[in-house]
Amino acid sequence: MENSLDLIVFAGQSNMSGRGDASKAPDCCWGFEYKSISDPDKLVPIIEPFGLGEDRPGGLDDRYSGGTRRSGSMVSAFVNEYHKVTGREIVAVSASKGGTNTEEWLGGLIDDAVARLDKAKQFLTVNGVGISNIFVVWCQGESDGDLKQSGERYMSNLRQLFDTFRSCGAEKCFVVQTGHYNYISYPDISNGLSGAEWDDHYKTIRQAQKKLCDTDDDFVLVATLEPYINDMKDRFHYNQSAYNAVGKTAGANVGKYIAKTNGI
Repeated sequence: MENSLDLIVFAGQSNMSGRGDASKAPDCCWGFEYKSISDPDKLVPIIEPFGLGEDRPGGLDDRYSGGTRRSGSMVSAFVNEYHKVTGREIVAVSASKGGTNTEEWLGGLIDDAVARLDKAKQFLTVNGVGISNIFVVWCQGESDGDLKQSGERYMSNLRQLFDTFRSCGAEKCFVVQTGHYNYISYPDISNGLSGAEWDDHYKTIRQAQKKLCDTDDDFVLVATLEPYINDMKDRFHYNQSAYNAVGKTAGANVGKYIAKTNGI
């Protein structure tokens, strides 16, 4: 382990938690996970499904009665590519929960996420590990589309959420853009709207994310799920191949940004 690492919070809803197939994710050789909930006394290698066991009742809890919903994410692919670009190792923190919108995050989930970040910082400091960069990778928005949230409200909510992350030392929010409602496989009426009409509300969120990243220096768009509609497994989620591709793209683009700003 290096004497100085980058600390990354992987936050959002189900497509950040990952609904893929862990057996089809790449092996991750260049990072550690800090499990603030289930194993807080050490760093562990990053393996898929990432974030396993990191569930807080009443907070960021991605379990159901039969077990965990976490089945394979974009995180391993991200970390591998990030290391390839920067040569740096990371400590990753899981802070995601499926089916959550930004109003719920503002209503209390953000407090759980920031507590996990703060606990990771304390652990690294106590153990003499320096932290070079702290940032958030955010993948969320489908549930705001389901709420028919306006673009302006979504941007305002995300700014407020990042302000809270920033109060705990986060320097930047790297955004993985929301994809489609799977209107191709699910074109029929659901909850009063056709698949294409639901996708229009997802488009509103995608456009808001792009606008936010274009106009606010705190946010950087690093990848998008939008091209992967043909690699979806249900109305909202993706096969592992899509998570691998998006994670690789996001890791490379975050790596390039950090390399440039750090003079690597």
